[in-house]
Amino acid sequence: MRYYLLKRLFLAIPVLWLLATLVFMLSRLLPGSYAAESILQEGNGYYAKGSAADRATAYQQYLIRTGQHLPLFYFSVSSGATPPDSLLRLLPEAAQHNLQQLAWHIGNWQEAYTFWRTLQELQLHAGPAELQALAPFLQTITTTTNVQQRVEAARAIIKYDTASPLARKLYRLALKLQQQHRLSFMIPSLRWHGTANQYHKWLTGILHGNLGNSYRDSRSVTDIIVETSANTFWIIFISMLLTTLAALELSIKLMQPRYKQWRKAVMPLLFLIDSIPLFVLALLLLVLFASPAFLQLFPVYGLGYGYGGQTRIEQITHTLPYLVLPILCLSLAHLPYLVNQFYNALSAAESMDYTRTARAKGLPYGLIIRKHMLRNALLPIITLLSDFLPALIAGSVIIETIFAIPGMGRLLVTSVQARDYPLLVAIVLVVAVAKVVSHVLADICYAYADPRIRYQSQA
Repeated sequence: MRYYLLKRLFLAIPVLWLLATLVFMLSRLLPGSYAAESILQEGNGYYAKGSAADRATAYQQYLIRTGQHLPLFYFSVSSGATPPDSLLRLLPEAAQHNLQQLAWHIGNWQEAYTFWRTLQELQLHAGPAELQALAPFLQTITTTTNVQQRVEAARAIIKYDTASPLARKLYRLALKLQQQHRLSFMIPSLRWHGTANQYHKWLTGILHGNLGNSYRDSRSVTDIIVETSANTFWIIFISMLLTTLAALELSIKLMQPRYKQWRKAVMPLLFLIDSIPLFVLALLLLVLFASPAFLQLFPVYGLGYGYGGQTRIEQITHTLPYLVLPILCLSLAHLPYLVNQFYNALSAAESMDYTRTARAKGLPYGLIIRKHMLRNALLPIITLLSDFLPALIAGSVIIETIFAIPGMGRLLVTSVQARDYPLLVAIVLVVAVAKVVSHVLADICYAYADPRIRYQSQA
């Protein structure tokens, strides 16, 4: 059995690596970034009153400090006309798009970058009135794919300001762009970046136990997850324990003939609860048990404010009322499914020979269920419980967001909204590890529930 578990854990390592790699790559392909929203946008963030040049400089410094200026992977395959990844990542997304379009149309990314850079410098050095007058020509140069129209727009800029060296340089470059290399975009280009890439930096950090730093506040991702995981753990653990015990006891009761009338009332009620979406169920509980219009029995928002010098018992007593509704909501949401599955597993065990033999001996039906049927129905029940933990984690995202609980579920939502990719990847990795651990625990429970599995694993 020990060898079997070690084998399962060993096989789980490449699965976790592939999953984490996939999440890492997909997160870097998401549009938008925290830096673009907090630094580049005018009138937003710490650089709201700075000039466009100051914001662009701060943006590039931020990318270099966080390592986002590095290429994404060890190598990249792209068109020969496409600018290098290390150059594009220093630019905002809109600028990346414009430069890529220009490079593909011209067929030479060096000439396209020189022309685009000159255009950006001209816009930065122009005054507000001049920029407003040149706006139609700059728009034409930026958006058109016709080289002749771009040349005419550059000539119009020179006529407006004949003394500007940037305008004359832009016109010379526009004339040079007429010599296009139209087929160069068809030639593939393989660029090797070596170990100086974002993925290598992230992977080596994982192997050393470092999940990276948050993009928002530069705090350690490990510290952030440790701070918020306790609330999520208690919500999930208590919900799982209560739901499992309630589902087992209720399914056992429904199996007994004396509770036949209960079955006709409980099953439709469970079906009704199962048809209610989780977020609607949470809102209903808030209205019924946390609203002054009905029964204001529990607090609504967050976990309250703690006070210094509290003992552990006082902290639990203070926090527990805030967790009642979230735990109740998760338990009710998953109770119908578990009751239905446990009831079906016990019904299948009822038709077995050992059940008929026990009933022929005259044993009480309740004792037959608990001593004979339940033990033989444990295998499908264990399988259900191994998938129950990830379902609770997914439900905690909704619950913690609605009830404003500072846990990992709410942290996942905020990290997606803020494009905090290191934190996002770390949370997904933690959830994947929890999934693997739940399956390993299920294997252990299989061995204790059915000794034949233990013997087969040792063979």
